[in-house]
Amino acid sequence: MVKLAPLLFLLCSLPVASFAEYDDNPRTIPLQTFKDRFTTGELVDITSAYAEDAYIRTVVSKLSDIGSVDLDSAIIKDSMGYLASKSIISMDRARDILK
Repeated sequence: MVKLAPLLFLLCSLPVASFAEYDDNPRTIPLQTFKDRFTTGELVDITSAYAEDAYIRTVVSKLSDIGSVDLDSAIIKDSMGYLASKSIISMDRARDILK
């Protein structure tokens, strides 16, 4: 039993995510999953714009405080439109990211 203790401790320390955490909404995804939808180049461009753009700083700050992202929320849709308006991503990419 002693040999199994580290494995049990590791398993117990893993985060438990249930579907209920996402309000039973299949359009609500974990924040990391949302981030993973962006290419490295897109993330670099967002990071570059972050220093100069208050809107981008505000959205990134709001996102950092949440665990999940509702792809249909106004802030997410507006933010994707804003990134497209600044030529950071294209409208086609914005639609792909929000699928």
